Amino acid sequence: MRVKICGITQPHQGKTITSLGATALGFICVPSSPRYVNSEQIKAVIEQLPQQTDKIGVFANSSKEEIAQTVAESGLTGVQLHGDEFLDFCQQLRNYLPNVEIIKALRIKTVEDFDRAKPTQNM
Repeated sequence: MRVKICGITQPHQGKTITSLGATALGFICVPSSPRYVNSEQIKAVIEQLPQQTDKIGVFANSSKEEIAQTVAESGLTGVQLHGDEFLDFCQQLRNYLPNVEIIKALRIKTVEDFDRAKPTQNM
């Protein structure tokens, strides 16, 4: 089973949470969030973690370039998209970051929201 805890901001938090059994940590990479952390802060936490821990950056409506830069600077092993990204953007990001896990989170409030999970004609 995979257990992911999000909102990590301090090295001691990450170390403690993984010692309690979390297998993945989430870092909020959305500047407007109160739990936002930059690449240097993420890297400081990651340096304290067991190597097998998944390190996931949570982004919303960022560009591929911004995401790739954060991944490269911090050492993230995965990206979770929480914005208005369509599947074609997710596929482009997959091609841009072939060795990084890509997760797309969807907010489902109506049946029509499931359309966001369908590939576009351009893929």
